[in-house]
Amino acid sequence: MTELVYGKIDGLGTSLDKYAVMTQEIPWNLVKDRIGGTPVSVTMVQNLEHKYLDCMVAELPKVDAVVGIGGGVTIDASKYFAWRRDCPAVYVPTILSVNAYATPSAAVREGGLVKYLGNAIPQKIVIDYEAIRSAPKRLNTAGTGDVYSCRTALFDWRLSHEKTGESYDEEIAGGSRRVLDTLVKNAGDIKDVTTQGIRTLVDLHLETNRLQVAAGKPRPEEGSEHIFFYALEDLTGRNFLHGEVVGTGIYVASHFQSNEEDEVAQVMDSMGLMFRPRDYGLSGEEFVSAVLNMKKYSQRAKLFFSIVDLVDITRQDAKRLWAKLVS
Repeated sequence: MTELVYGKIDGLGTSLDKYAVMTQEIPWNLVKDRIGGTPVSVTMVQNLEHKYLDCMVAELPKVDAVVGIGGGVTIDASKYFAWRRDCPAVYVPTILSVNAYATPSAAVREGGLVKYLGNAIPQKIVIDYEAIRSAPKRLNTAGTGDVYSCRTALFDWRLSHEKTGESYDEEIAGGSRRVLDTLVKNAGDIKDVTTQGIRTLVDLHLETNRLQVAAGKPRPEEGSEHIFFYALEDLTGRNFLHGEVVGTGIYVASHFQSNEEDEVAQVMDSMGLMFRPRDYGLSGEEFVSAVLNMKKYSQRAKLFFSIVDLVDITRQDAKRLWAKLVS
């Protein structure tokens, strides 16, 4: 059972024996004078490529625990390390841009594809308010992407049930709908990164993971909106703030599912989610290419059935969406 600690990281290291830290420069500088104890090693995580992670696992000394401090990349790296070394893990997310700290598998990259590997349940998750509030707000409001995605994910899951006979659980789907209701009701606090907003977003990340575990698959939270993220990353080879691109994917998927993208945009604006492509430096051609790549990527990666498999996505569709997003 994971212990959830709200407050601060101060003194965490003194409760651990030989521990390794996996982090990056900015989050480490935020907490290194407060964590306590002396880590056996501090690794500045570079990426989530499978070969890189395996080398890291092989080269680091034997430890009793690993502490992941930072965003999704460092949390996933520590998750992979804990799984491969079979050692306890502690996660300290210093931004809430992605729900990696709430999920058991690491999003490993290999051959341009994302593979979810391992099953590491953390011993403890520490929510350090000071570190989280010190980050630019958009690095935290981006975390709404992996919650609001339930909207388009549920559509795809139901669609697959109707078209392919895939198993569907109405009780779990109802849980995802309640998550959406809670998210929208607390949009203001989440946008302002208040204590209540932080706690709500963390609770929703944990709840969406619980729903996915209960379903035995990511369907309650992941659908065609994530395919846009994967297709874009595959095309550009660039790293993006996960939740913001997922937000763009929610907009795109909503258009093809129900033509309700304008309503969706208003909700994402109310949460402070920077989902418009220009917000994160994406060009029009890159956006259009990613939209057109969604079906190909989904088929190549053998992903779940979604609206992407049913509609014909044209260049004209993609250009029209781009025009609306930049207007």
